[in-house]
This record gives sequence, structure tokens and C-alpha cells, in this order.
Amino acid sequence: MNILFFKLTMMPMVIGMITLVSRKWGNSVGGIIGSMPWVAGPILVFFILEQGTAFGIHAIPGILTGVVSLVGFCYCYALVSKYLNWLPTLLISYTMFVVTALLLDMLHLSLWSIYGVAIFSIVAALRFYPVPAIETTPRQRAKPPKYDIPFRMLVATLFVLAITTLAKALGPTWSGILTPFPIITSILAIFTHYLQGSNATITILRGIMIGLVGFTTFLFLQAFLLQEFSVAMSFFLAFLVNSLINLAAVRLLR
Repeated sequence: MNILFFKLTMMPMVIGMITLVSRKWGNSVGGIIGSMPWVAGPILVFFILEQGTAFGIHAIPGILTGVVSLVGFCYCYALVSKYLNWLPTLLISYTMFVVTALLLDMLHLSLWSIYGVAIFSIVAALRFYPVPAIETTPRQRAKPPKYDIPFRMLVATLFVLAITTLAKALGPTWSGILTPFPIITSILAIFTHYLQGSNATITILRGIMIGLVGFTTFLFLQAFLLQEFSVAMSFFLAFLVNSLINLAAVRLLR
């Protein structure tokens, strides 16, 4: 009952916070904040609490596979958003996520290998990232609908409930792969694309991509820290590393 309570309360609060941060400090900062392990972290905790520490550790290579797929999603959405509206862009980008995940799953890469692939994919995607179009007339920022934040909260919470409920049936590999599925990212991309246009969407997704360097390392470290420390200490130490990497990445890659 306590675990269910946290699922139903933690995720809505997290999504609401990210939305408000993005609105206050802009799309770039909102993207970087949104890339932190606000969803994947709690899902990994729920895996451990409900399925055991070994299940959580074995899910980490799958989660890193999902990170590479998330990079494909972000890059694809940013590129296609310049030409299409949000719905076909979203469907094409989801297809990219699934195809990337399936291809990588077939390779059965080791933990170190998939971590290297994830970091390389992030850096490569940022190197060739789409450039926002030059606008002669800046687009007026549209007012978000009243249901905006509640909708975001509901979708994220339902996803966490679904993936943690199905974890035992899916197994650690595919539970891991689906953990970074672009729920927060999709919500941020869709609403930004619809309300502010492609340029703003490209900016917020680039912020997410920059933050994925720390996010990936946070998850990678759990494979080692969880064997030596409690869940709380493992997450605290990795979160510090995540934050420091994000600060460095912002300076180097922005």
C-alpha cells in the first residue's frame, strides 16, 4: 500500500515541478532539468522494492539500451518537427525508439559496451543536432490549456504504474528498456511543439540531450553502487555525480 501511495503521489509532483521550471526558466533549462532521473529513478526503486535488488541490477543494461533509443527519439523528433505537426512527428519518433531498442537488444551488449554506446550516441547526436530555423517574425508564445499540468501528471503516473506492474512478466531486460520510454520527453515535446512551434521544441529537446550524459552515468553507477550500499545511499551518490556532470555538460555543450 505504501509503495502504491508513492507511485500515485510522487510522479504527479515531479511532472508538475518540471513543467513549472520549464515555464519559469525557459525551454533549455526545462529540458536539462527534465532529463534528470525523475521517472527512471523511481521506477528502478520500485523494481528493487517489488522484485528484488538483483532484478533491479539486471535491468540496468536494458535501461541503458532504452537511453540510446531515447536519444534516437529526441533527435528524430527535433528533425521531423521542422516539417510536420506534432502527431506524425510523435509517431515517427516512437517508431525510431522501438526500432533502435529492437536492434540493440539483438546485439546483447555488455554493461560497459552499452554504456559506451549510449555516451557516444548522445555526443554524436548533439554534434549533428538540427539547428532551429531563422524566424523573421518571432512566434507569439501561446497560453497553455487549463488541463495541461493535470494531463501531464496523469500520463506519467499511469506509465509508472503500468511498467512496474508488468515488470515480472516483461523480465529485467525489457522492463529496463521501457523504463526510459519518452513519457516526460513526449509530453514536453508535444506541448512545446503545439504551443510554441518547432524552434522551441528543438531547444527543449537539446536541453534533454545535454542532460542525458549525467542521466546515463547515474544509471550505470547503480549497477555497482547497489551491490555495496543501500538504495538510498546509492541513489544519493549517483545523483550527486549526475548533477556535477550536468553542470559540466551545460558549460561544454551549450
